[in-house]
Amino acid sequence: MHYKISRQGKNFSISFLKMLLRYIFIFLFYLFASNNAEAQDIDKKEGLIKWDTNGKVTASIENQPLEKILQLLSDQEKWQILVEPGLKLNVTTRFKNLSQTEALRRLLNDVNFVIIPSKKNQSKMLVYQTSSDNAVRKITPKIRNTKSSFTNKKESAKINNELLVTLDPKSGIDIETLARQLGAKIKGKIDGLDIYQLEFENESDAAKANAQLEQNDGVASVDSNFTIEQPIALSPVSLPAPPLALRPASADKDGIIVGLIDSSVQKKGTQVADFLLSEISLFDRAIEESNQVSHGTSMAETILRGLSASLDDSQETSVKILPVDVYGDANNTSTFDVARGIQSAIEGGADIISLSLGSDHQNNLLKSVIQAGSKEGVLFLAAAGNEPTGLPVYPAAQSEVVGVTALNRNGQRVASYANNANFVEVAAPGVGVTVLNNQTYFGTGTSFSTAYTAGVAAAISSSQNLQMNQVRNAITKSMKPPTAKP
Repeated sequence: MHYKISRQGKNFSISFLKMLLRYIFIFLFYLFASNNAEAQDIDKKEGLIKWDTNGKVTASIENQPLEKILQLLSDQEKWQILVEPGLKLNVTTRFKNLSQTEALRRLLNDVNFVIIPSKKNQSKMLVYQTSSDNAVRKITPKIRNTKSSFTNKKESAKINNELLVTLDPKSGIDIETLARQLGAKIKGKIDGLDIYQLEFENESDAAKANAQLEQNDGVASVDSNFTIEQPIALSPVSLPAPPLALRPASADKDGIIVGLIDSSVQKKGTQVADFLLSEISLFDRAIEESNQVSHGTSMAETILRGLSASLDDSQETSVKILPVDVYGDANNTSTFDVARGIQSAIEGGADIISLSLGSDHQNNLLKSVIQAGSKEGVLFLAAAGNEPTGLPVYPAAQSEVVGVTALNRNGQRVASYANNANFVEVAAPGVGVTVLNNQTYFGTGTSFSTAYTAGVAAAISSSQNLQMNQVRNAITKSMKPPTAKP
Protein backbone atom coordinates (compact mmCIF):
# COMPACT_ATOMS: atom_id res chain seq x y z
CA MET A 1 0.00 0.00 0.00
CA HIS A 2 2.34 2.68 -1.20
CA TYR A 3 2.39 5.16 -3.99
CA LYS A 4 5.20 5.89 -6.33
CA ILE A 5 6.36 9.25 -7.55
CA SER A 6 7.55 8.92 -11.10
CA ARG A 7 9.44 11.56 -12.98
CA GLN A 8 6.18 12.70 -14.47
CA GLY A 9 4.24 12.37 -11.24
CA LYS A 10 1.45 10.49 -13.00
CA ASN A 11 1.00 7.89 -10.29
CA PHE A 12 0.87 10.34 -7.42
CA SER A 13 -2.83 11.11 -7.17
CA ILE A 14 -4.08 7.52 -7.39
CA SER A 15 -1.62 6.13 -4.89
CA PHE A 16 -2.07 9.19 -2.68
CA LEU A 17 -5.77 8.43 -2.33
CA LYS A 18 -5.00 4.78 -1.53
CA MET A 19 -2.73 5.87 1.25
CA LEU A 20 -5.36 8.28 2.54
CA LEU A 21 -7.99 5.55 2.66
CA ARG A 22 -5.65 3.52 4.83
CA TYR A 23 -5.31 6.38 7.26
CA ILE A 24 -9.03 7.07 7.19
CA PHE A 25 -9.65 3.51 8.33
CA ILE A 26 -7.24 3.94 11.21
CA PHE A 27 -8.69 7.31 12.09
CA LEU A 28 -12.27 6.10 12.22
CA PHE A 29 -11.28 3.26 14.52
CA TYR A 30 -9.37 5.74 16.65
CA LEU A 31 -12.41 7.94 17.03
CA PHE A 32 -14.54 4.95 17.99
CA ALA A 33 -12.02 3.73 20.54
CA SER A 34 -11.26 7.10 22.07
CA ASN A 35 -14.89 8.18 22.26
CA ASN A 36 -15.86 4.98 24.06
CA ALA A 37 -13.09 5.42 26.59
CA GLU A 38 -13.80 9.07 27.17
CA ALA A 39 -17.52 8.55 27.50
CA GLN A 40 -17.00 6.72 30.78
CA ASP A 41 -15.67 9.89 32.41
CA ILE A 42 -18.10 12.44 30.98
CA ASP A 43 -21.54 13.47 32.01
CA LYS A 44 -23.99 11.61 29.77
CA LYS A 45 -26.28 14.60 29.37
CA GLU A 46 -26.96 15.22 25.70
CA GLY A 47 -25.70 18.48 24.30
CA LEU A 48 -23.24 19.20 27.11
CA ILE A 49 -20.31 21.49 26.27
CA LYS A 50 -18.23 22.98 29.06
CA TRP A 51 -15.16 25.23 29.18
CA ASP A 52 -13.10 25.08 32.37
CA THR A 53 -11.11 27.96 33.85
CA ASN A 54 -8.00 26.91 31.90
CA GLY A 55 -9.83 27.01 28.58
CA LYS A 56 -10.07 23.21 28.27
CA VAL A 57 -13.26 21.84 26.73
CA THR A 58 -15.32 18.79 27.68
CA ALA A 59 -18.29 17.62 25.63
CA SER A 60 -20.79 14.80 25.37
CA ILE A 61 -22.88 15.01 22.19
CA GLU A 62 -25.12 12.19 20.98
CA ASN A 63 -26.62 12.55 17.49
CA GLN A 64 -27.41 16.24 17.83
CA PRO A 65 -28.03 18.63 14.91
CA LEU A 66 -25.14 20.93 14.05
CA GLU A 67 -27.55 23.83 14.55
CA LYS A 68 -27.92 22.88 18.21
CA ILE A 69 -24.15 22.63 18.66
CA LEU A 70 -23.68 26.09 17.20
CA GLN A 71 -26.41 27.40 19.47
CA LEU A 72 -24.64 25.93 22.50
CA LEU A 73 -21.37 27.54 21.40
CA SER A 74 -23.13 30.84 20.89
CA ASP A 75 -24.74 30.64 24.33
CA GLN A 76 -21.52 29.78 26.16
CA GLU A 77 -19.05 31.97 24.31
CA LYS A 78 -18.80 35.53 23.06
CA TRP A 79 -18.48 34.63 19.41
CA GLN A 80 -20.73 36.09 16.80
CA ILE A 81 -21.50 32.89 14.88
CA LEU A 82 -22.46 33.09 11.21
CA VAL A 83 -23.43 29.88 9.42
CA GLU A 84 -24.07 28.95 5.79
CA PRO A 85 -27.84 28.44 5.29
CA GLY A 86 -28.98 24.90 4.62
CA LEU A 87 -26.00 23.26 6.32
CA LYS A 88 -27.32 19.95 7.73
CA LEU A 89 -25.25 17.61 9.87
CA ASN A 90 -25.72 15.52 13.00
CA VAL A 91 -22.87 15.41 15.53
CA THR A 92 -21.85 12.57 17.84
CA THR A 93 -18.69 12.99 19.88
CA ARG A 94 -17.39 12.66 23.42
CA PHE A 95 -14.15 14.03 24.76
CA LYS A 96 -12.62 15.52 27.87
CA ASN A 97 -10.20 18.37 28.53
CA LEU A 98 -9.24 19.17 24.95
CA SER A 99 -7.85 22.49 23.76
CA GLN A 100 -10.24 24.90 22.08
CA THR A 101 -8.88 24.06 18.61
CA GLU A 102 -9.09 20.30 19.09
CA ALA A 103 -12.58 20.64 20.60
CA LEU A 104 -13.93 22.68 17.69
CA ARG A 105 -12.34 20.23 15.30
CA ARG A 106 -14.24 17.35 16.93
CA LEU A 107 -17.49 19.28 17.34
CA LEU A 108 -17.64 20.59 13.78
CA ASN A 109 -16.15 17.48 12.16
CA ASP A 110 -15.33 18.16 8.51
CA VAL A 111 -17.35 21.36 8.32
CA ASN A 112 -15.17 24.38 7.61
CA PHE A 113 -14.86 27.10 10.20
CA VAL A 114 -12.86 30.28 10.57
CA ILE A 115 -12.48 32.43 13.67
CA ILE A 116 -11.91 36.11 12.97
CA PRO A 117 -10.55 37.78 16.11
CA SER A 118 -11.39 41.35 17.01
CA LYS A 119 -9.82 43.54 19.69
CA LYS A 120 -12.70 46.02 19.85
CA ASN A 121 -15.78 44.07 18.86
CA GLN A 122 -17.05 40.55 19.26
CA SER A 123 -14.93 37.93 17.48
CA LYS A 124 -16.66 36.10 14.62
CA MET A 125 -16.87 32.41 13.83
CA LEU A 126 -17.80 31.57 10.24
CA VAL A 127 -19.16 28.04 9.70
CA TYR A 128 -19.61 26.86 6.13
CA GLN A 129 -19.45 23.99 3.65
CA THR A 130 -18.75 25.76 0.35
CA SER A 131 -17.35 29.24 0.96
CA SER A 132 -16.90 31.59 3.92
CA ASP A 133 -18.72 34.24 1.86
CA ASN A 134 -21.87 32.15 2.23
CA ALA A 135 -21.75 32.19 6.05
CA VAL A 136 -24.39 34.90 6.49
CA ARG A 137 -27.05 33.56 8.87
CA LYS A 138 -26.44 34.69 12.44
CA ILE A 139 -26.84 32.37 15.42
CA THR A 140 -28.32 34.54 18.17
CA PRO A 141 -27.34 33.65 21.78
CA LYS A 142 -30.25 32.61 23.98
CA ILE A 143 -28.14 33.05 27.10
CA ARG A 144 -26.11 36.18 27.80
CA ASN A 145 -23.11 35.61 30.01
CA THR A 146 -21.66 38.57 31.80
CA LYS A 147 -18.23 37.01 31.64
CA SER A 148 -17.15 34.52 29.03
CA SER A 149 -15.08 31.43 29.82
CA PHE A 150 -13.65 31.61 26.33
CA THR A 151 -9.87 31.37 26.15
CA ASN A 152 -8.11 32.50 22.98
CA LYS A 153 -5.30 30.56 21.35
CA LYS A 154 -2.14 31.30 23.23
CA GLU A 155 -0.01 33.35 20.89
CA SER A 156 3.72 33.33 20.76
CA ALA A 157 4.85 35.54 23.61
CA LYS A 158 7.60 38.13 23.41
CA ILE A 159 10.43 37.52 25.87
CA ASN A 160 10.58 41.07 27.18
CA ASN A 161 14.00 40.96 28.82
CA GLU A 162 15.91 39.51 25.84
CA LEU A 163 17.36 40.91 22.63
CA LEU A 164 18.87 39.10 19.66
CA VAL A 165 21.85 40.99 18.29
CA THR A 166 23.69 40.39 15.01
CA LEU A 167 27.07 42.10 14.75
CA ASP A 168 28.66 43.29 11.53
CA PRO A 169 31.68 40.95 11.20
CA LYS A 170 33.77 43.88 9.98
CA SER A 171 32.98 46.03 13.03
CA GLY A 172 35.52 44.48 15.36
CA ILE A 173 33.08 44.80 18.27
CA ASP A 174 33.86 42.60 21.26
CA ILE A 175 30.50 41.16 22.33
CA GLU A 176 31.58 40.65 25.95
CA THR A 177 32.57 44.31 26.25
CA LEU A 178 29.34 45.40 24.57
CA ALA A 179 27.21 43.20 26.82
CA ARG A 180 28.96 44.58 29.90
CA GLN A 181 28.32 48.16 28.77
CA LEU A 182 24.65 47.38 28.26
CA GLY A 183 24.30 45.55 31.57
CA ALA A 184 23.43 42.30 29.81
CA LYS A 185 24.36 38.66 30.10
CA ILE A 186 25.29 36.66 26.99
CA LYS A 187 22.75 33.85 27.20
CA GLY A 188 23.44 32.20 23.86
CA LYS A 189 25.13 32.52 20.48
CA ILE A 190 25.06 31.06 16.99
CA ASP A 191 28.60 30.11 16.11
CA GLY A 192 29.97 31.49 12.88
CA LEU A 193 27.16 34.00 12.37
CA ASP A 194 28.01 36.68 14.98
CA ILE A 195 24.52 36.32 16.43
CA TYR A 196 24.03 36.64 20.19
CA GLN A 197 21.18 36.27 22.67
CA LEU A 198 21.41 38.97 25.36
CA GLU A 199 19.49 38.76 28.64
CA PHE A 200 18.70 41.81 30.78
CA GLU A 201 17.46 42.27 34.32
CA ASN A 202 14.10 43.58 33.17
CA GLU A 203 12.08 44.84 30.21
CA SER A 204 13.05 48.47 30.83
CA ASP A 205 16.77 47.72 30.61
CA ALA A 206 16.19 45.74 27.40
CA ALA A 207 14.27 48.65 25.87
CA LYS A 208 17.06 51.13 26.70
CA ALA A 209 19.67 48.76 25.27
CA ASN A 210 17.60 48.30 22.11
CA ALA A 211 17.63 52.06 21.51
CA GLN A 212 21.41 52.17 21.94
CA LEU A 213 22.04 49.18 19.69
CA GLU A 214 19.94 50.65 16.86
CA GLN A 215 22.29 53.65 16.83
CA ASN A 216 25.42 51.47 16.76
CA ASP A 217 26.83 51.20 13.24
CA GLY A 218 28.60 47.97 14.16
CA VAL A 219 25.28 46.25 14.89
CA ALA A 220 23.77 44.71 11.76
CA SER A 221 20.39 44.06 13.38
CA VAL A 222 18.63 43.87 16.72
CA ASP A 223 15.49 41.81 17.19
CA SER A 224 13.11 40.52 19.84
CA ASN A 225 12.90 36.88 20.89
CA PHE A 226 9.60 34.98 21.05
CA THR A 227 8.48 31.73 22.62
CA ILE A 228 7.23 28.84 20.48
CA GLU A 229 5.09 26.23 22.22
CA GLN A 230 5.72 22.54 21.73
CA PRO A 231 2.81 20.81 19.95
CA ILE A 232 0.45 18.69 22.04
CA ALA A 233 1.27 15.08 22.84
CA LEU A 234 -0.20 12.24 20.85
CA SER A 235 -2.97 9.98 22.13
CA PRO A 236 -2.50 6.21 22.57
CA VAL A 237 -4.99 4.00 20.71
CA SER A 238 -5.79 0.30 20.96
CA LEU A 239 -4.98 -0.42 17.33
CA PRO A 240 -1.96 -1.76 15.51
CA ALA A 241 -0.11 0.71 13.31
CA PRO A 242 0.41 -0.03 9.61
CA PRO A 243 3.86 -1.62 9.26
CA LEU A 244 6.70 0.65 8.19
CA ALA A 245 7.97 -1.26 5.16
CA LEU A 246 11.32 0.45 4.96
CA ARG A 247 14.93 -0.54 5.58
CA PRO A 248 18.28 1.23 5.47
CA ALA A 249 20.45 0.84 2.40
CA SER A 250 22.50 -2.33 2.53
CA ALA A 251 25.75 -0.49 1.88
CA ASP A 252 27.03 2.80 3.26
CA LYS A 253 26.50 5.54 0.70
CA ASP A 254 25.78 9.21 0.68
CA GLY A 255 22.09 9.95 0.87
CA ILE A 256 19.68 12.78 1.51
CA ILE A 257 19.66 14.10 5.08
CA VAL A 258 16.43 15.45 6.55
CA GLY A 259 17.02 17.84 9.42
CA LEU A 260 14.20 17.50 11.98
CA ILE A 261 13.90 20.61 14.18
CA ASP A 262 11.73 19.38 17.02
CA SER A 263 11.86 17.70 20.42
CA SER A 264 14.17 14.79 21.19
CA VAL A 265 13.64 11.60 19.15
CA GLN A 266 13.38 8.34 21.07
CA LYS A 267 15.34 5.34 19.80
CA LYS A 268 14.41 2.51 22.17
CA GLY A 269 11.17 0.79 21.30
CA THR A 270 10.62 2.72 18.05
CA GLN A 271 10.78 1.98 14.33
CA VAL A 272 13.04 4.93 13.53
CA ALA A 273 16.34 4.08 15.23
CA ASP A 274 18.04 2.61 12.12
CA PHE A 275 17.39 5.78 10.15
CA LEU A 276 18.72 8.32 12.65
CA LEU A 277 21.99 10.19 12.69
CA SER A 278 23.40 11.24 16.05
CA GLU A 279 21.02 13.72 17.65
CA ILE A 280 22.05 17.34 18.12
CA SER A 281 20.77 18.89 21.33
CA LEU A 282 20.93 22.56 22.22
CA PHE A 283 20.92 21.65 25.90
CA ASP A 284 23.43 20.11 28.25
CA ARG A 285 20.79 18.42 30.37
CA ALA A 286 19.81 14.86 29.53
CA ILE A 287 16.24 14.08 28.54
CA GLU A 288 14.64 11.39 30.67
CA GLU A 289 13.20 8.35 28.91
CA SER A 290 9.42 8.49 28.69
CA ASN A 291 6.69 5.96 28.06
CA GLN A 292 4.85 8.69 26.17
CA VAL A 293 5.91 9.12 22.57
CA SER A 294 7.60 12.48 22.00
CA HIS A 295 6.50 14.87 19.28
CA GLY A 296 9.93 14.55 17.68
CA THR A 297 9.60 10.76 17.54
CA SER A 298 6.19 10.99 15.87
CA MET A 299 7.58 13.44 13.31
CA ALA A 300 10.54 11.14 12.56
CA GLU A 301 8.24 8.18 11.90
CA THR A 302 5.94 10.36 9.78
CA ILE A 303 8.93 11.42 7.66
CA LEU A 304 9.70 7.75 7.10
CA ARG A 305 6.09 6.98 6.21
CA GLY A 306 6.11 9.72 3.59
CA LEU A 307 9.41 8.35 2.33
CA SER A 308 8.15 4.75 2.23
CA ALA A 309 4.98 5.72 0.36
CA SER A 310 7.09 7.36 -2.32
CA LEU A 311 9.67 4.65 -3.01
CA ASP A 312 9.65 1.73 -5.36
CA ASP A 313 9.03 -1.85 -4.32
CA SER A 314 12.49 -2.40 -2.90
CA GLN A 315 11.72 -0.05 0.01
CA GLU A 316 15.45 0.40 0.62
CA THR A 317 16.75 3.89 1.25
CA SER A 318 19.92 5.78 2.06
CA VAL A 319 17.89 8.71 3.46
CA LYS A 320 18.74 9.62 7.04
CA ILE A 321 17.11 11.85 9.64
CA LEU A 322 19.19 14.33 11.65
CA PRO A 323 17.23 15.09 14.86
CA VAL A 324 17.84 18.53 16.39
CA ASP A 325 16.30 18.97 19.84
CA VAL A 326 15.30 22.61 20.38
CA TYR A 327 12.98 21.99 23.36
CA GLY A 328 14.96 19.94 25.87
CA ASP A 329 12.71 19.11 28.80
CA ALA A 330 10.71 22.36 28.46
CA ASN A 331 7.24 22.88 26.99
CA ASN A 332 8.41 25.65 24.71
CA THR A 333 11.39 26.90 22.78
CA SER A 334 12.19 30.29 21.23
CA THR A 335 12.80 31.72 17.79
CA PHE A 336 16.48 32.11 18.72
CA ASP A 337 16.83 28.42 19.60
CA VAL A 338 14.99 27.41 16.43
CA ALA A 339 17.42 29.55 14.43
CA ARG A 340 20.31 27.96 16.32
CA GLY A 341 18.87 24.51 15.63
CA ILE A 342 18.51 25.25 11.92
CA GLN A 343 22.11 26.41 11.69
CA SER A 344 23.24 23.24 13.49
CA ALA A 345 21.26 21.11 11.02
CA ILE A 346 22.79 22.93 8.06
CA GLU A 347 26.28 22.43 9.46
CA GLY A 348 25.36 18.77 9.98
CA GLY A 349 24.73 18.39 6.25
CA ALA A 350 20.92 18.65 6.11
CA ASP A 351 19.49 18.87 2.59
CA ILE A 352 15.88 19.24 3.75
CA ILE A 353 14.74 20.84 7.01
CA SER A 354 11.34 19.99 8.49
CA LEU A 355 9.82 22.52 10.90
CA SER A 356 6.60 21.31 12.53
CA LEU A 357 6.34 24.48 14.59
CA GLY A 358 5.49 28.12 14.12
CA SER A 359 4.96 31.56 15.56
CA ASP A 360 2.56 34.43 14.98
CA HIS A 361 5.52 36.79 14.78
CA GLN A 362 8.09 37.10 12.06
CA ASN A 363 11.61 37.19 13.44
CA ASN A 364 14.33 38.84 11.37
CA LEU A 365 17.05 36.67 12.86
CA LEU A 366 15.23 33.42 12.02
CA LYS A 367 14.44 34.84 8.59
CA SER A 368 18.09 35.60 7.86
CA VAL A 369 19.27 32.13 8.96
CA ILE A 370 16.71 30.48 6.67
CA GLN A 371 17.65 32.78 3.81
CA ALA A 372 21.31 31.85 4.23
CA GLY A 373 20.45 28.14 4.27
CA SER A 374 18.25 28.47 1.22
CA LYS A 375 21.11 30.09 -0.72
CA GLU A 376 23.17 27.01 0.12
CA GLY A 377 20.52 24.81 -1.51
CA VAL A 378 18.61 23.65 1.57
CA LEU A 379 14.87 23.00 1.16
CA PHE A 380 12.75 24.29 4.07
CA LEU A 381 9.27 22.96 4.93
CA ALA A 382 7.13 24.37 7.75
CA ALA A 383 3.67 23.84 9.22
CA ALA A 384 0.96 26.35 8.30
CA GLY A 385 -0.73 26.01 11.69
CA ASN A 386 -3.82 24.37 13.18
CA GLU A 387 -5.93 27.52 13.35
CA PRO A 388 -8.00 28.28 10.21
CA THR A 389 -7.40 32.02 10.54
CA GLY A 390 -5.93 32.70 7.11
CA LEU A 391 -3.24 34.70 8.87
CA PRO A 392 0.51 34.20 8.33
CA VAL A 393 2.43 31.77 10.50
CA TYR A 394 6.23 31.90 10.54
CA PRO A 395 8.49 30.54 9.26
CA ALA A 396 5.93 28.86 6.94
CA ALA A 397 4.92 32.24 5.47
CA GLN A 398 8.52 33.15 4.61
CA SER A 399 9.13 33.08 0.84
CA GLU A 400 12.11 30.71 1.13
CA VAL A 401 9.93 28.18 2.98
CA VAL A 402 7.26 25.83 1.63
CA GLY A 403 4.16 26.27 3.80
CA VAL A 404 2.35 22.96 4.35
CA THR A 405 -1.27 22.46 5.39
CA ALA A 406 -3.35 19.35 6.13
CA LEU A 407 -5.90 17.50 4.01
CA ASN A 408 -9.17 16.26 5.45
CA ARG A 409 -9.87 12.56 5.85
CA ASN A 410 -10.87 11.87 2.27
CA GLY A 411 -8.14 14.07 0.79
CA GLN A 412 -10.59 16.13 -1.23
CA ARG A 413 -10.04 19.43 0.54
CA VAL A 414 -8.07 21.14 3.25
CA ALA A 415 -9.02 20.03 6.77
CA SER A 416 -11.39 22.33 8.61
CA TYR A 417 -8.88 23.00 11.38
CA ALA A 418 -5.93 23.73 9.10
CA ASN A 419 -4.67 27.13 8.02
CA ASN A 420 -4.95 27.65 4.27
CA ALA A 421 -3.69 31.18 3.77
CA ASN A 422 -2.13 32.44 0.54
CA PHE A 423 1.36 31.38 1.64
CA VAL A 424 0.40 27.68 1.69
CA GLU A 425 1.90 25.78 -1.27
CA VAL A 426 1.46 22.12 -0.33
CA ALA A 427 -1.23 19.95 1.28
CA ALA A 428 -0.56 16.47 2.66
CA PRO A 429 -2.22 13.97 5.02
CA GLY A 430 -2.79 15.57 8.41
CA VAL A 431 -2.72 12.29 10.32
CA GLY A 432 0.05 10.21 11.77
CA VAL A 433 0.54 6.94 13.61
CA THR A 434 3.62 6.21 15.69
CA VAL A 435 4.78 3.10 17.50
CA LEU A 436 6.59 3.18 20.84
CA ASN A 437 7.11 0.00 22.87
CA ASN A 438 4.40 -1.79 20.82
CA GLN A 439 1.89 0.94 21.69
CA THR A 440 0.33 2.87 18.81
CA TYR A 441 -0.13 6.63 19.10
CA PHE A 442 -2.32 8.75 16.87
CA GLY A 443 -2.26 12.46 16.06
CA THR A 444 -3.57 15.03 13.62
CA GLY A 445 -2.42 18.43 12.43
CA THR A 446 -0.22 20.30 10.01
CA SER A 447 2.82 19.03 11.93
CA PHE A 448 2.23 15.61 10.40
CA SER A 449 1.59 17.11 6.97
CA THR A 450 4.97 18.85 7.11
CA ALA A 451 6.91 15.78 8.21
CA TYR A 452 5.15 13.62 5.63
CA THR A 453 6.04 16.10 2.89
CA ALA A 454 9.66 16.07 4.03
CA GLY A 455 9.67 12.31 3.46
CA VAL A 456 8.12 12.71 0.01
CA ALA A 457 10.69 15.39 -0.88
CA ALA A 458 13.55 13.16 0.28
CA ALA A 459 12.24 10.30 -1.86
CA ILE A 460 11.99 12.50 -4.95
CA SER A 461 15.50 13.85 -4.52
CA SER A 462 17.12 10.50 -3.75
CA SER A 463 15.33 8.48 -6.45
CA GLN A 464 15.48 11.04 -9.25
CA ASN A 465 18.77 12.75 -8.32
CA LEU A 466 17.15 16.21 -8.31
CA GLN A 467 18.41 19.42 -6.78
CA MET A 468 16.30 20.93 -4.01
CA ASN A 469 14.93 23.73 -6.17
CA GLN A 470 13.70 21.02 -8.56
CA VAL A 471 12.23 19.07 -5.66
CA ARG A 472 10.38 22.19 -4.51
CA ASN A 473 8.88 22.61 -7.96
CA ALA A 474 7.85 18.94 -8.01
CA ILE A 475 6.04 18.93 -4.67
CA THR A 476 4.36 22.31 -5.13
CA LYS A 477 2.93 21.08 -8.43
CA SER A 478 1.93 17.54 -7.44
CA MET A 479 0.81 18.31 -3.86
CA LYS A 480 -0.97 21.59 -4.45
CA PRO A 481 -3.87 22.25 -2.01
CA PRO A 482 -7.21 21.30 -3.59
CA THR A 483 -9.42 24.19 -4.58
CA ALA A 484 -12.38 22.39 -6.13
CA LYS A 485 -15.58 22.45 -4.09
CA PRO A 486 -16.93 19.06 -3.01
